[in-house]
Amino acid sequence: MRRLLPLHLLVLVLAACAAVTPAQQGPAERHAALVAAADQGLGRMIDHLALRERTEIDQAASLRFAAGGAVPRSLAAPAAPVAGAVLDPGMDLLVMEARRLAALAAGAAPTEGPEAAVALARLEQAVAALRGVPARWPSEAVRRRGLDAFRLLAAPAPAGVDAARLAADRQSAVVAGIALLRQVLGEESRAGLRGVLAQRHEAWRAAQRGVLEAARNDRSLTPADRMAMWNRVQAAMAGDPPDVAANEAAVLLAALPAAHAAAGAGDVAGVAAFEAALARFQGVLAQAR
Repeated sequence: MRRLLPLHLLVLVLAACAAVTPAQQGPAERHAALVAAADQGLGRMIDHLALRERTEIDQAASLRFAAGGAVPRSLAAPAAPVAGAVLDPGMDLLVMEARRLAALAAGAAPTEGPEAAVALARLEQAVAALRGVPARWPSEAVRRRGLDAFRLLAAPAPAGVDAARLAADRQSAVVAGIALLRQVLGEESRAGLRGVLAQRHEAWRAAQRGVLEAARNDRSLTPADRMAMWNRVQAAMAGDPPDVAANEAAVLLAALPAAHAAAGAGDVAGVAAFEAALARFQGVLAQAR
């Protein structure tokens, strides 16, 4: 899955970036640009995890068969696209909220369109679809609080409100909305999407070890054949587990509520802290394989 901004919004973002450097941006404006960048980065991370999950599911099945196992009747349903379908509209709504703060901080009226209602509908459908893939997804209470929060974040800014008041009034909604997204991703390594990916990865590693065991017992193989098989399996298993990127994404999400409050308060240092978290995430994502 790849998250893409609507064309007219992307044009506005690119035009703003070309006209104003980060040093010239106020805290709320900088915050809006950073949240948009986080949205895009999380979309790329989900793409990466979805490809890796599908690869590990397919390879584990084929390796088990190659080692003498039964032909699988069906393959497990991937979880990364299901989780991504929640993160995508949830982050879109957070981007829209950040842009409202930026407009109000600049003394302008936020521009509202149908995008928020569309994103909210997609989010509600995606949260309901979590039931289709077994995992330790958020509880019903967390889902309910999170959806209520995003309904508030989808609403236009009230007339006459300023950036500080809007941020203060919606801070608890940002906290609850982020809690939902973080629990879908997984606040710890055995929950949410992270828990599913950990199970997939361990099954894949077990299948790799099964191939080595089968090679050890295969009398038709020469020592050179076994050594070649050993080297191939060790090279395949040498990479980082998928939780490295997913954990950094959870850390990034955890930094969003404080950044929202900082943007409303005009707190340069608070927004800079989120920028540092985003830079760390982007560094990990760039090395993910």
